[in-house]
Amino acid sequence: MSHHASANESVRIFTAQSLDIETRSALAAFCRRNGFAHVYSELMEPLLGRSQLVFSLAVQDRPWPPKGIGSQTVEAFAVAMIGHERRAQLTPVILDRKHATNIGLASAVTRHLLGALQDAKVSSCGYIIRQGEPALERVLERASFTRSDLHVATEFAEYVEYAAQPAKAIEALGLSGMRLGDLLAGNLKAGEIDLLGAYHFTLGAALAAYLHDEIRYAALLAGLIDLVSTLPPGGVPPGTPGPALPEPGRSRE
Repeated sequence: MSHHASANESVRIFTAQSLDIETRSALAAFCRRNGFAHVYSELMEPLLGRSQLVFSLAVQDRPWPPKGIGSQTVEAFAVAMIGHERRAQLTPVILDRKHATNIGLASAVTRHLLGALQDAKVSSCGYIIRQGEPALERVLERASFTRSDLHVATEFAEYVEYAAQPAKAIEALGLSGMRLGDLLAGNLKAGEIDLLGAYHFTLGAALAAYLHDEIRYAALLAGLIDLVSTLPPGGVPPGTPGPALPEPGRSRE
């Protein structure tokens, strides 16, 4: 039995496309508690209600009173933003620091998110990773993610998307036939621990610099991103034409 099994027994995992005030407050507290309060206030909160987001959350509920601010404590969450052509951009599972090695909890949150995206009939789901990251590429390829035609740029680096169909990712990660109770209890075989641990811990480590406002060093970008503003000049390969150049001897209007 896993060290985390007893704590996981009282965790409730659910997906949602809109969040009530109790969950919003708990999510803001989670970000503050883990040292990146700005992620909620500057990124998630402005997007709530304005973009199509899907949240997968693991929470502890207060026994009494069961409602109101403070009635929930977020233990882990992941989020997807559904955009153009119903392509979903993923943010890896973000664990409370006390759950840093809780593979079962991370896997359960992932299973719920990918299942919700499958039900929503997204065309693909993907992570945006920095070019030239073989460790990330290998982990994602093992989970059926392949390099897509989407390129993103920041002022520091260029990024590419690795995408998969949700059902294929669930199957490749070995989560399709696994019971939630077994995941949370840590009843995993050695090969399952190897695969799920590499997947969650590598993605989590790659996201850390982004969460702590050090995007210069980010190997992975959160899926909560304005892709239009970050596309490189010329657009997504094979490229869209840029603005027309003025004819010789004429200036732009």
